Amino acid sequence: MSVPFGLIVVIICLSGALLIFERDFGHIEQTEVESNGRTPLPMDSILNSAQLYLADGNHIVGVTIYPDSGHAYKVMLAKPAMAAIWVNQYTGEVMGKYDRPAVFKVASAAHRRLFGKSKAEGAFGAITGKLAIGITTIALLMIIISGLIVWRPSKGHVRNKFKISITKGTYKFLYDFHCVGGAVSALIITVYILTGLNWSFGWYRKLLYSTFGTEVAETTSHKTPAEIFPAWDYAYSKLSSEYPDKEIRMYQNEADIVVGGCGNQQATDTYKINPANGEVSSVTTYEDKAESNHIKGWIYSLHVGSWLGWLTKIIYLVCVLIGAVLPITGYYLWIKRLILKKCHSA
Repeated sequence: MSVPFGLIVVIICLSGALLIFERDFGHIEQTEVESNGRTPLPMDSILNSAQLYLADGNHIVGVTIYPDSGHAYKVMLAKPAMAAIWVNQYTGEVMGKYDRPAVFKVASAAHRRLFGKSKAEGAFGAITGKLAIGITTIALLMIIISGLIVWRPSKGHVRNKFKISITKGTYKFLYDFHCVGGAVSALIITVYILTGLNWSFGWYRKLLYSTFGTEVAETTSHKTPAEIFPAWDYAYSKLSSEYPDKEIRMYQNEADIVVGGCGNQQATDTYKINPANGEVSSVTTYEDKAESNHIKGWIYSLHVGSWLGWLTKIIYLVCVLIGAVLPITGYYLWIKRLILKKCHSA
């Protein structure tokens, strides 16, 4: 199974290694602003400035405010999907549109669709590429399980199974690295697989959620046009005074406070807001949200390795890079054995 699927495994692991850090480095150059000790403009001034930038038929649906004073505000738009612009909160200047860096676009296309164009682009490759990734992921799980069975140490020889020889030639070194590297990275890559299949197959997603006794989490969509910007300013002023060090996402009828924490780093408390005057009417804490919401956050955090912050991200990076090397060493060992077998039979 490793022979036909190995190259795709390399692509999945290398692209996944890049995507682990997209949230950290994806938009650094696009979002830097100088605070110089200034206070941000009122929310209504910022949104009015952003409104002037929009083409007819488009409208603002939300804004994300980051705790870092040197990070521009992200103003979300109704269309196209995921569209947004960066606005300097100290001057009201529109700095440019939210633009995913090319390296992450390519990595995402490789990781999710095997370089096929997205479904939004009306491409058949979105289906076939996604299917190829899903099948390869299942094959990789079977390869890992069978590999561990073959590798498993006998009693009293556990230490020897984790040794990598560097004095007995290339073949022995790569053989040891392949065995030890596969064993060491197996747990993390298995977690990567079991969570990643959530995006590949609808039947698997339903099975995964039902295992935890709940239904698939609904996708939250904020498309209500922003109105009465002074009310937004009033609501944000109250929330930011309570949560000065948290990321705040404002929408027409509600606001999300990113509380994070161990596990789901994107966990939020949601505040309902009166759109007419900005008064906060109620709050639903993360703990009180539906179980499916918790599971959705955990699946994502486990998949990208963010559940313990930078520590788990680094561990994931090392493991998926090993995962990318294993098919290459496996091909070498396989071809070498074929050559040796042919020589012996000659």
